[in-house]
Amino acid sequence: MSWIPLLATVIGAIIGLGSGLLTDQLRSRREQTDKWKIARREAYANYLSSLHDANEGMRAVSLGEHPPELTRKAAARAAFRAAGVSKAREHIILIAPEPVVSSADDAFRDLRTMRDRIGAGDTQAQYEPVLTAYGEHLHALRQAIRHDLGVSGPTPHIPI
Repeated sequence: MSWIPLLATVIGAIIGLGSGLLTDQLRSRREQTDKWKIARREAYANYLSSLHDANEGMRAVSLGEHPPELTRKAAARAAFRAAGVSKAREHIILIAPEPVVSSADDAFRDLRTMRDRIGAGDTQAQYEPVLTAYGEHLHALRQAIRHDLGVSGPTPHIPI
């Protein structure tokens, strides 16, 4: 009896099994990467939306659009809290890479400063420098997010 056919069969089985396992492992990694990308994209959209909602709510407070039973400070804090910025920020801190976390934190700190200035009675003209800094940090955040998600092309600079 010749060992060559048996040896060829065993080698063929090992190669076939190995390539099948490698293909499954590569597919599993790709699926895991896709899941993380989807989770980050959702967290990023949620964070950007909460920043926008907080900014709009606080702007309304600065224009006097808040319940009369609330002080301006309480109304500014309520608008900030209602937008869910802190909760969305924690999600970003947990899943985003450092450049996104850093940019997200810069925007958060500006928005919180704006909340305090509006609560103290500043008009938009008085808190304009903080609003401008917030706009720049928001643009940097969008750039970091686009880079992380692999979106090509320049980030349009959209004024707030």
